[in-house]
Amino acid sequence: MDERIEEFVMREELIMLTAAHLDLDLDLDNTPATDFPEPRRVYAWIRYPSKAFRIQAHAISYTRTAVKIRFLESLIQIHREGWVWLNSVNPVPANEFSNPSTDKSSDEPTPQRQ
Repeated sequence: MDERIEEFVMREELIMLTAAHLDLDLDLDNTPATDFPEPRRVYAWIRYPSKAFRIQAHAISYTRTAVKIRFLESLIQIHREGWVWLNSVNPVPANEFSNPSTDKSSDEPTPQRQ
């Protein structure tokens, strides 16, 4: 049990767009984000200080330069939500929607270390 607590305390913190990015780069006050009518399944790159992961997430809002995503951080079982740059997001291909073995519609990410 102590080992698991140490792992939680020592783990790296997720890096997403900050309030400064949101104010300066996204200018949400003058160009508000558009919400998707229904969350869209996407692959998104997220960063930690020492590594990046391509995960499966749900896109919930967007601007011309960024996308707000929601995903499950599976190691600690916490749902996360935050903004990432638009070019770090790709839609899940249509052929994956019809394949039950790849259906991950429960917000569960598929980490792929790069």
